[in-house]
Amino acid sequence: MKLMKSATSPYARLAHAMLIEAGEAFDLDILNPWADPEQLVAANPARRVPTLILDDGTVMTEAMLIADYAAKRAPEGSHLKAISPVQYEIAGRAWGITEAAVHVIIGRKIVSDDLAATEYDSHPVARRRYASMMNGLTQLESLAGDLSDRHMGIAEISAANALDYVDFRFPKADWRPDIPALDAWRARNAHHPSLAETVPS
Repeated sequence: MKLMKSATSPYARLAHAMLIEAGEAFDLDILNPWADPEQLVAANPARRVPTLILDDGTVMTEAMLIADYAAKRAPEGSHLKAISPVQYEIAGRAWGITEAAVHVIIGRKIVSDDLAATEYDSHPVARRRYASMMNGLTQLESLAGDLSDRHMGIAEISAANALDYVDFRFPKADWRPDIPALDAWRARNAHHPSLAETVPS
């Protein structure tokens, strides 16, 4: 199978990391979806990553669906197959943080075509997204004790993804709340292949 992704997309990272945790063998096609590469457009009319092409030609799209597929493909007894309600809670809160961050970045691109420009950030919609990130990170901090150091599942991958994407797109942000437990958990688990091999760049 082949996974199409960009090096910066947190959505593609979730799919990539879950496939690694599931032990799946796959090829990577690193591309820029904004350039509308021919292979991506042909496979996914939405022109988004992640896009997963199975060996039989079936095309799978959307990060959470690919993540679910990876969990179902994992061997019996895999940690990916046993998800508790609190793990779903963590994954959902982390997803909200990630989506808010992406929406700010897309807003910047629409307004100025420069992902680093901040003109859009004062817009009321952008301010709501920032509030979502700040509140989400604070709430995620309260759930840090439920994150595993042993296995990286949907909760752990989603939490690391949210933290890393915020830090990647908003480096040294003065609005980032104090989240010592989350930061310590992330640092302890940097060695896991599903996280180490998928860091945004």
